Amino acid sequence: MSIYSLPPLISSILFIVLGFFVFIRSKKNISFTLPFFLTSLATFWWQFSWFILFNTKNLELIPYLVRIGYAGITFIPGVFFHFYSTYIEEKRNKKWIGIYYSIAVIFLFLLWGTDLYVDGYYVYSWGYYPKAGVLHPIYLCYLVVVALHSFCSLIVSGNKARWNGIRSDQIKYLILSFFIYCFAASDFIVNYGIGYYPLGFSAILVCLFIVAHAIVRYHLMDITLAITRAGIFVCVYTLVLGIPLGIAFGLRDNLIALMGQSWIAVPLIAATSLATGGPYVYMFFQKRAEARLLQEQRGYQATLRQASFGMGRVKDLNRLLNLIVHIIKRTVHVDHCEVFLIHEDSQQYVLKASRADSSVNAEVNAIAVESVLIRHFSMNKEPIIYEEIKQQIEQNSKKHVADLKAVMQRLKGEFIVPSYIEDQLVAFIVLGEKHSNKLYTADDIAIFSILANQAALAIENAQFYEDMKSTQEQLFKAEKMATLGTMADGLSHQINNRLHAMGFVAGDALDTIKLKDLSSVSAWEKEMIAEIGDGLARIQDNVKRGGEVVEGLLKYTRKSETGFGVVDLQEVINAAFEMAQFKITSGAKLELRCDFAKNIPQISGNFTQLQEVFFNIIDNAYDATRQRKEELKEEGYKPELRVTTAKEGDSLVIKVKDNGMGAKAEDRSKIFTPFFTTKLSSKKGTGLGMYVIHQIIEENHGGSVEFDSTYQEGSTITIKLPIFRQELVHDDRA
Repeated sequence: MSIYSLPPLISSILFIVLGFFVFIRSKKNISFTLPFFLTSLATFWWQFSWFILFNTKNLELIPYLVRIGYAGITFIPGVFFHFYSTYIEEKRNKKWIGIYYSIAVIFLFLLWGTDLYVDGYYVYSWGYYPKAGVLHPIYLCYLVVVALHSFCSLIVSGNKARWNGIRSDQIKYLILSFFIYCFAASDFIVNYGIGYYPLGFSAILVCLFIVAHAIVRYHLMDITLAITRAGIFVCVYTLVLGIPLGIAFGLRDNLIALMGQSWIAVPLIAATSLATGGPYVYMFFQKRAEARLLQEQRGYQATLRQASFGMGRVKDLNRLLNLIVHIIKRTVHVDHCEVFLIHEDSQQYVLKASRADSSVNAEVNAIAVESVLIRHFSMNKEPIIYEEIKQQIEQNSKKHVADLKAVMQRLKGEFIVPSYIEDQLVAFIVLGEKHSNKLYTADDIAIFSILANQAALAIENAQFYEDMKSTQEQLFKAEKMATLGTMADGLSHQINNRLHAMGFVAGDALDTIKLKDLSSVSAWEKEMIAEIGDGLARIQDNVKRGGEVVEGLLKYTRKSETGFGVVDLQEVINAAFEMAQFKITSGAKLELRCDFAKNIPQISGNFTQLQEVFFNIIDNAYDATRQRKEELKEEGYKPELRVTTAKEGDSLVIKVKDNGMGAKAEDRSKIFTPFFTTKLSSKKGTGLGMYVIHQIIEENHGGSVEFDSTYQEGSTITIKLPIFRQELVHDDRA
C-alpha cells in the first residue's frame, strides 16, 4: 500500500463515520442532517476513490477510477449549498438547490459520456490524478457561483439576525466552515498539471468537523470555542500527516541509500506513531484551551453543583425558592430568573420567587396546567431553549410550536428547566439571557438539570416540613377544643350562676319599680325610670337567651346517659341549629328548610353524636354560603339550607343541601380526609368536621355518608341511618 494513499483513506473513513454520527445523533432535525450526510457521503466517495487510485497498478482501471472519484467531487458544491440553505432556513434557495443539483447531473453525464470534463489522467510521483478537460473551467465557474451564492445567503441571514445572539453565532459557524471549505479548491490546480500533493481533503475535513459539532450540539457551542478547537485540530493533524509526508519527500533518497527498498518503513512507522499519539495530543491542548476559555462558565457551574447538594438543608419553602433564584442570578449573571411552583388548588404553576434586573419587568405570574408549555414538558421532560423553538417553527407548521414560542416570549425565557419528582412536574425554572450574551452549553444544561432535580427534592422536603408544622398546629387546636369540651360543664355551671344572679338582680329592680308609687314624681323622672325599666327587661331577656345557649352547650358536650336509642330527626336538627345560632345570628342569616316526608320514621342512634354531625353540617353550610355571598356578590342571593328525607328499606336517607360556594372537582375526593379544609376565610377551619361526620355516621352508627358538590352552586351531603327497631338498640355502642 502506498504511503500517499493513507491520508485519503483516513479522511474517507472519518467522513463516513462523521456523517453517520451526526445523522444518528440528530434524527429529530432530519432537514439539517440529511444534506450534511449527503455532503459527507460525496466526500467519502471522492476520498476513498483516491485511496484506491493511488494504490492501483492496473492501468486499465485507472480511467474508471478517475471518473468514479470525480463523480463525488461533482456533487459536493450542490450538497454544501443544500446544507447551508437548509441550516439558515432560506426558503428562497429551494429552487436554486434543484438547479444546482441539475447542473451536477449534467456534469455527471459529461464525465461518463465524453472527455470534455475529465480528459484522462496525470502520472505524478505520488500517484495518478484526473486531467482537466476543455469544459472543466466551466465547472470551476459553477463552483465559484455556488460559493458566492452560499456566502451571500449567509451574510443576508446574519444581517437579519443583526449579528447578535445565538442565531448569529450559528451563522458564524457556517461562515467559518465556508472559508475553510474554499481552501479545498486549491486541489483543482493539480488537474492542470501542477504536481503538488493535494491537501484539500484536510480543509474539507476541518470544515465538516465544525459543522458536525454545530449540528450535534445545535446551539450549544461558542464560536470562539469552535475556532479554537478547529485551530488545534488543524495544527495537530498537519503535523500528524505532514511529518510522514516530509520524511517521504525530503529524505527519500537518503533513506533509499541507507535502507534500500525498505526505506518506506520509516515514514510508515512515523505515520503510525503520530496517528496513535495525535488524538492524545489534540485532547491535551483542547483541554488546556477550554479551561482558559470556559474558566468563568466552569466557575459558576461548580457553584451551582455545590448549591444543588446543599439545598436539602433549607426547611423554609419561601427561603429555599428565593435562595435558588438568588444563586442562579448571581453566579450565572442572567438578566432574570424565576421559579414557578405547582399550586394544586388553582391548577396553576404560580410565580413563587423572582430576581431580575431593573430593565426586566415580569409579565406572567401564573401558568395554567393545561398550558402548551406544561403539555410540552409532559411529553418531553428535557429543558427547552427559546432559539431551538424559533428554528423549529420554520420546519414544523404545528400550532403548538408557535404557541410554545409565544409563551416563552411572555416569560422572556431563553432557557427553561423542568423540575420533576418521579413523573410529576413540581416546578420549573426560567432563565433569561446571559449578560455576556454567551450561549447555554451542554455542560450548562447538564448542571441545571442536576440543580432542578435537587431543587425538586428540596421543595418536597420543605413542603413536607410545612405540612407537618400545619398538622401539629391543627392537632394542638383540636386538643385545645377537646380540653374546652371537658371544661365546658364546669364553665357552664359558673356562667349559669352569674346569669342567674344577674337575672335575680334585674328582676328585683323591676319589682321595686313596679311597686313604687310614681304619682308624685316629675315627668322627667318618670321617663328616666321607664328607660331604666326597659334596660332591666332587656337584661332579663338576654339572661334567658344566654341560659339557652349554655343549655345547648351542655347538651353538646355532655355524654349521653342513654347511649343508643330512638332519636327524632326533627328534634336533633333543631337542637343542632339552636347550637349554631351563636354564630349565625352574629353574621349573615341562613334559612333552614326541613321538607320531611309524611310519617317520617324515627332513627336509631346517639342523640349527642348526631347533634354533633348536624351541627358540623350547618356550620360548614353557613361558611360556604357566606363565602359565596362575599366572593360572587350575586344580586338577590339568599343563603339556604334544605333538609329532605326518604325511606329506603330499613334506612332513612337524609339529604342536606346548601346553596353555598361548593367544592372544586379536585377537592371532592379529599373532603373526608383529616385536616383537609376548603374554607378560605381568615378563621380557617381545622379540617376535622367532615372527618368527624364520617366517623360518627359510618363507624359509630353503621350508616353511610356521601358528599357531592358543584363549584359556585352548592353542596349536598347524603346520610343513610338505620330506622329504629327495638332489636337494634345496643347501649354498649355509646
